[in-house]
Amino acid sequence: MGTLVDMSGVGEWPPGLPRESAPAEVLPAVGAAHHGRGRPWRRDLGVALVAAVVGAGSALGVARATGWGAKTTIREVVGNTSAITSRPADIQGILARVLPSVVAISASYTRTNPFFGGPGTVVTASGTGIVVSRDGDVVTNDPVVSGATSVTVTLDGSTARLAAVVVGESPANDLALLRVQGASGLTPVTFGDSRTKVVGDDVLAVGFALGLTGGPTVTDGIISATGRSVTTETAAGQAVTLAGMLQTDAAISSGNSGGPLVDAEAHVVGINTVVAASSGSTMAQNIGFAIPSATVQALLPRLRRSS
Repeated sequence: MGTLVDMSGVGEWPPGLPRESAPAEVLPAVGAAHHGRGRPWRRDLGVALVAAVVGAGSALGVARATGWGAKTTIREVVGNTSAITSRPADIQGILARVLPSVVAISASYTRTNPFFGGPGTVVTASGTGIVVSRDGDVVTNDPVVSGATSVTVTLDGSTARLAAVVVGESPANDLALLRVQGASGLTPVTFGDSRTKVVGDDVLAVGFALGLTGGPTVTDGIISATGRSVTTETAAGQAVTLAGMLQTDAAISSGNSGGPLVDAEAHVVGINTVVAASSGSTMAQNIGFAIPSATVQALLPRLRRSS
């Protein structure tokens, strides 16, 4: 059997929501305590699914850009291929428009020893986020920051770590909204319409893979399928199904969680979340999933209100 893997940092978390359905309930920002963190989660597919937070791993799995792996089922829905677009001729030109809106996120957590008293151990998760307002709003996957005692954001072209707070969370949709303290004049992303994406459309995946220094990692690929459904669990152990997901063969690794999936027009059409990895006798290669931009845009007003 394969395994789903979350690609955030050291977290153990889940993903999104169908493009067509209404967003699930948005929860207010939570404090440091977060049930379920500290234990790896797994998902099934026939192949494994792995989340994409730095520190995530699994045999065969979908790598969420945030953590480890929970059981995942996939419903295959292949889109109409009649509108396939041409390959982008200028990847560097696309990046020049996108990178100013991509940030690195570092979140600290305190894990207590269940057998002994005393102070807990501080651990750090890292992931990626996208700027969605000039005054410091940043969207990422919920597992990257849920339950964190402190969160910092590093802007493009800078090494300074800026304090941020979690202002809204939707665990059922695997999304969270941060606000960078005292920020102004930032460059928001331009969203594309994920509902128009079809199999074969070219995309770039951007994110801080493995928490490496020196800027984000960029990989290219195509939309491999649309309308995928991935069933996983939240950090609190509740089962959720993320529907309407975009599938891509662009490489996604731990630390990519919350980073953008970008089309040939430099528009963000998804948030990279999970990836499939191999285990046992089952092979999985270049199978990643992103929350569609239509879902993200639908949830943003509610995430902001929850603050």
